[in-house]
Amino acid sequence: MLDSFRTNMRGMALGIVIVIGAIFAFSGTGSLLTVANVDTAIVVNDINISENDVVRAILSQKRRILAENEGLDPAVLDDEMLRPGVIEQLITRELFAQDSIGQNLTLSQQDITNLILDIEGFQSEGKFDQNLYRFAIQQQGYTSATFNDVLKDDMVVQQLVSGVSSTAFTTNTELSALAGVTEQQRNYYYLRLPVKGIEDLIELSDTQVDDYYQNNQASFTTDAKVRIDYIELSSDLLIDASAISEDQVLARFEEEVENRDLAESRQAAHILLSEPTPEEIDEIQTKLNAGVDFAVLVKDYSEDFGSAELGGDLGFTSGATFPEAFEAALAGLEIGQVSEPVNTDAGTHFIKLLDIQQQTYELSEQRSRIERELLKESTSDLLVEKLQNLKELSFNAESLAEVAQDIGLELNTSEAFSQAGGSGISAFPAVVKAAFSSEVVTDQYASEVLDLGDDRYLVLKLNEYIDARQQGLSEVRDRVIQLVTDQESKNQLAEQGGTLLARVIAGESVETVAKSESLDWQVVIDGTRRDTSTNAEIGRKVFSLPRPVTESTVEGFYLSNGDFVVVSLTEVTEGRLDRLTSQQRTALVSASIVSRGSRDLDAYQGSLLVKATIVK
Repeated sequence: MLDSFRTNMRGMALGIVIVIGAIFAFSGTGSLLTVANVDTAIVVNDINISENDVVRAILSQKRRILAENEGLDPAVLDDEMLRPGVIEQLITRELFAQDSIGQNLTLSQQDITNLILDIEGFQSEGKFDQNLYRFAIQQQGYTSATFNDVLKDDMVVQQLVSGVSSTAFTTNTELSALAGVTEQQRNYYYLRLPVKGIEDLIELSDTQVDDYYQNNQASFTTDAKVRIDYIELSSDLLIDASAISEDQVLARFEEEVENRDLAESRQAAHILLSEPTPEEIDEIQTKLNAGVDFAVLVKDYSEDFGSAELGGDLGFTSGATFPEAFEAALAGLEIGQVSEPVNTDAGTHFIKLLDIQQQTYELSEQRSRIERELLKESTSDLLVEKLQNLKELSFNAESLAEVAQDIGLELNTSEAFSQAGGSGISAFPAVVKAAFSSEVVTDQYASEVLDLGDDRYLVLKLNEYIDARQQGLSEVRDRVIQLVTDQESKNQLAEQGGTLLARVIAGESVETVAKSESLDWQVVIDGTRRDTSTNAEIGRKVFSLPRPVTESTVEGFYLSNGDFVVVSLTEVTEGRLDRLTSQQRTALVSASIVSRGSRDLDAYQGSLLVKATIVK
């Protein structure tokens, strides 16, 4: 049972908890986090999902998006934009959770323990690290018990999801039809008329340029722009390193030492027998008494195949990682000693104590963190005070210069920017929206104090409004020339391409037409959808064309770079299942089952939604 669990769930577990800062990326939930606000946001079949759950899920979604899009400005991820999708995820997850309870799906404590031991985020040098584990879950507001509960809930949901999607199957008839499409081969000819060659030959007169400009003046205007004065307030701007003394650092460290549980951690190894006979237990006990090496017995007898590769090593525990009976037996051992047989939900264990480590808490390791925290704390009251003053003094202020001077902050002036935003402070959507609001532009008021996140605040006032204006031809001449050139080249390309297409439709071969115009041409025999030797756009287009009935199917189309292509599809050969290699057949079966499993899961989810009572 345990080996099957490890095999089926290890990859899933690593995918869920590989980054502790985004635990439960599927839902972003953690209903047992220690928070006070429990306002209900959604009710699913009389089960409440709190507003805190929604907020945590939104934060998790943000972290995931930022991790997948390096350099993305967090300010563009608006909570209200993410909220609808997150709520749908939470509803789906809750429906699956409720259904899994109805189907009596569960995991034993031993299964959860082994899962935690396998999570890479809790490991150091390939072994479970009790300190790393405790730090990671405490950062998220969990105790060991509540983390176990939440992880168990999520894994049960994953069991249900896996169970539904893995029941999909496919028949030989379906595979044959699928192979007929996916393994289809096509013969075709094509020629390519490059737009670049036409562009290089185009020469424009001054009259053409001037006429285009005169007829399209509305396209050549500047955007309205603003330049703003602004006052920025943040914790970083208020930090004074000299305000933190060595005595404060020492006092904080001593306080933490007093409140910190520096319990010892014990490294355990075990032999696990899921359903042993008395004879098996006696046999192992006899060999232990005879001095047979524990690691040898692990390899010969243990059914926990994951730890068997490591001599039964399960890593360290401070007393809350393993089942109660397991922990009690481990606590009574000396280093190197092996316990009597111990029974838990997973089976019978012979437990060996490998090592004892006393947790340490050193000032040298904690100093930089303590200093950062003290610095932040030293600014918190000042930040609140200055923020309140900023709100009061900037309201109806004639000038932000006086406000900045009174509060002791710096007045800044931005570069001009349009409603498309810019760099620096104008990259924040909230700043751009406020800068172009009627209150700021028309009424000349200062904006409200904007919260930019991470204890960063800003108030702004209009410095200069720059109206949109008509640009002269001299300013935009290069742009006009390019636009006219593009237009002329497209016209000529369409005309020349149309002529080439007409000749092929009339019966000339692609080869003959291409050679007569000194154009590149290609023939593809038995081309497949996976063919990498041909331009991907051309290949996709060819495989979208209808099968030729009597003569070839001829089509003309543009590529994304502007080139014109004439293609002649001459023959289509259906794929055959019996011609696939065993590897290709396996891949096809897998793809078919995954596709069907996804559809089955969608249908299952839909059936739960239809029967559910949901209040948002």
